[in-house]
Amino acid sequence: MSTLGDLAILNICWIISCIPLVTIGAADTALYTQIDQLQTGRGSHMIRHFFRGLIKNKLRSFKLTIVMVSLVFLTGFDLWYFSNGMIGSDLSSLAYGIVATTSFVLMAAGSFVFPLAARSDAKAMQLITASARLALLHPLYACAIAALKLLPLILVIVAPDALPVIGIVWSVAGTGVTAYITNAILLRVAPRPAP
Repeated sequence: MSTLGDLAILNICWIISCIPLVTIGAADTALYTQIDQLQTGRGSHMIRHFFRGLIKNKLRSFKLTIVMVSLVFLTGFDLWYFSNGMIGSDLSSLAYGIVATTSFVLMAAGSFVFPLAARSDAKAMQLITASARLALLHPLYACAIAALKLLPLILVIVAPDALPVIGIVWSVAGTGVTAYITNAILLRVAPRPAP
C-alpha cells in the first residue's frame, strides 16, 4: 500500500508537470528516476527530487519529446487520412493497417527511452539507439510495454461508457503504475551494474 501511495503521489506530480506540453519528456524522465529510486530502495523526498529531476533533464528530454510528438502527430494524421481521406479505396484499409502496425513497432522500439534517460546522462540519439537495441533483444517485453502504454486508449475504445472511471483511475495512479511495471521490466532485461 505504501508503494501504491508513492505511485499516486508521483502520478499527480507527473500530471502537474505535463500541463505545459513541452515538459512531457522531462516529466517522464523525472517519473522514471523516482520509480527507479523506489525499486532499488533509495527513494526519499520524492516530490522534491521529482521536481529537481524535471529541471535537470529539461533540455535533453525536450529533444526526446520533439521526436516522440512528431511520430505521434504523423501517425495520427496518417490514420485520420486513411480513415477519412481515401473513403471507398480498396487500399485504405491496407494502408491503415500498415500505418497502425508500423506505429506500434516504433512505439515498442522507443519503449525504453525514458527509463534509460532516468539512468544515464547519454544524449538523446544514444538513448533512442539503446532503446531500439533493447527492444530488438527483448521484443516481447517491448511489445508488452507498448501495449501497457496504450491500455487507456484500448479501454476507452472497448468500453466508451466507462470513460469517467478510466479517467479517474488513470489520473490517480495509472501512469505511475505503468512506469513502475516498465522500470521493473527494464531492471530485468538490463540490470544496473553493481556499485
